[in-house]
Amino acid sequence: MAAATDGQERGVGAPPRSFALYALSRGRGVPEPTRSAWQAAWSLLETARRDGKVARLKQARLGLEGEVRLCAEFDDPQAAQEMADRVRTIMRDVELLNLVEEPCSSR
Repeated sequence: MAAATDGQERGVGAPPRSFALYALSRGRGVPEPTRSAWQAAWSLLETARRDGKVARLKQARLGLEGEVRLCAEFDDPQAAQEMADRVRTIMRDVELLNLVEEPCSSR
């Protein structure tokens, strides 16, 4: 059984085709370790986009203190899972950096 998700057909339990990376703050701007990890993840995803693995990258500013959302869309769910795993490795033990499996078009 397939479920429609913002124009994407997805089987129940199927891997997502997009995810968003959020760099957040606690009222004093995005901390340096969070910014550095976010930049490393952005570089990884931008390289993957140039190599044809990422269909689209969309960046949006969220707040006044440098909070940002980077969303990556993939044509191949396996590539999405691989990139999400690589980003999770980059963000391990980094506060205020969150990866959410969600459609890019939701914002």
